[in-house]
Amino acid sequence: MIYVTGEVHGLIDFLKFGEEKLKGLTRDDYVIVVGDLGAVFYPAQTQRMLNIYSYLPFTVLFVDGNHENFDELERYEVTEWHGGKVHRISENLIHLMRGQVFDIGGRTFLTFGGALSVDKWRRTEGVDWWPQEMPTEEDLEEAFRNLGRVDFKVDYVLTHDCPTSLLGRLEPFSSKVQRQGIEPAPSNMFLERILSSIRFKRWYFGHYHLDEDFGEFTCLYYRVVPLED
Repeated sequence: MIYVTGEVHGLIDFLKFGEEKLKGLTRDDYVIVVGDLGAVFYPAQTQRMLNIYSYLPFTVLFVDGNHENFDELERYEVTEWHGGKVHRISENLIHLMRGQVFDIGGRTFLTFGGALSVDKWRRTEGVDWWPQEMPTEEDLEEAFRNLGRVDFKVDYVLTHDCPTSLLGRLEPFSSKVQRQGIEPAPSNMFLERILSSIRFKRWYFGHYHLDEDFGEFTCLYYRVVPLED
């Protein structure tokens, strides 16, 4: 069984992992977080956080958001898992790296984390903000290389941010977009280039602290939803 949800922010929104629908899952089942997991954030707290996550009966997969400690994530060895590159943080916690295509249970997933922190003005680089939050052209090239292997067709797309063309549709619902406006960040523009090149069933993303469906796109924050077939 596979479920998808939005940000966890370390322990702030951790209680969603205790929802009734997730009881009975095993380590062979997955809950995917579309960015801002925050489990590996403050180094002095990492082991405590991993101990807490180890009590979850299922496996947590996550794409990176903008509120991650990228220096710490990059300390983990890059390995291959289900056809794509990952950082295996612990037995049941796996970071799905940018631009990868995974085959999990016969379903294909494109992953592409990262987004702009509009609050970085009040954060400190290397303490609670990292420039690696923003995807690069190299990340995009990696995505296109891997998409080429599957004829630019996947079942699901997992990202933290959304394509540029979706920002206007988000604005009436998202106070975050209303505050920052709909001027696209590089992450939006990269995802728009991906959108124009691929076929997919459903696209899940987070970042906007919103639970809403927009056609084939689903923005998640509090909701924990089963993967849509």
